Amino acid sequence: MAKARDIKKRITGVTKTRKITRTMEMVATSKMQKWQRIVTSSRPYSNNLVEVLRQLCSAPEASSHPLMEHREHPRRVALLYITSNRGMCGAFNSGLNRRARALYNQYTRQDLQVDLYAIGKKALGFLKHQDIDTFYSDVQVNETCESEDTRRIAQMLMDRFLTGELDRVEVIYSHYISAGTQEVATEQLLPIKPPRGQEREESETDFIFEPSAAAIIDTLLPMYVQSMVYRVVAENIASEQSARRRAMKQATDNADEMISNLTRTYNRQRQAQITSELTEIVGASDALD
Repeated sequence: MAKARDIKKRITGVTKTRKITRTMEMVATSKMQKWQRIVTSSRPYSNNLVEVLRQLCSAPEASSHPLMEHREHPRRVALLYITSNRGMCGAFNSGLNRRARALYNQYTRQDLQVDLYAIGKKALGFLKHQDIDTFYSDVQVNETCESEDTRRIAQMLMDRFLTGELDRVEVIYSHYISAGTQEVATEQLLPIKPPRGQEREESETDFIFEPSAAAIIDTLLPMYVQSMVYRVVAENIASEQSARRRAMKQATDNADEMISNLTRTYNRQRQAQITSELTEIVGASDALD
């Protein structure tokens, strides 16, 4: 059985670890709240953009736009694959890695060429371990989610799609639902799918487009793709911080439980030691008598 001195050292070590996990939990909570506000505030813009796009999709110019061109026999697919740069967030990255690997294997079995756009150090490390080459990598955009960076990535994908280098673009990320719920999601980025419910409602107003529906479509669709890239990166960051907060809270709770158990064991050891010493003193006293 461990001596009381050794147990005391373990209690000290676990207490120091608890301070670290508690601090990381507080930092992750602060960052989660920040990105939660960003995701929540950006949703009205995205929803309104989708609503305008839904009404424009009834125009003939929309279905014939190059960014909405569906190609029957795709040859090359791009996967925009977003993870985090750091760990200590439970199974957050492993779920994204499994989804990326599964899609990559599925498309290669279908004789499709797959270009991986890896965002985050965990994605790069996983792909390197799997001996899978990346077409593009970035470890900064998933830290700051600057609009310029997300627009650059979106424009890069749109340019390759319009020139015919890519036939489809999909994105893998962690969809933020709430502080306690996130899920790995896959969405098609290109070609743009017409929003659901594009059937015309009787209450809708007839619009006269100026300068024309085609000109508005040319401006709106790239904005839609750029907003989607920004949204998925922001949601992935919010999900990462939520997962890290949960992981650090669980680690802190486990440390509290371990400290409590070790303290009880230490107290029993100390009591046994004191009892033994008292017994020895009484025995020696009786011997002298």
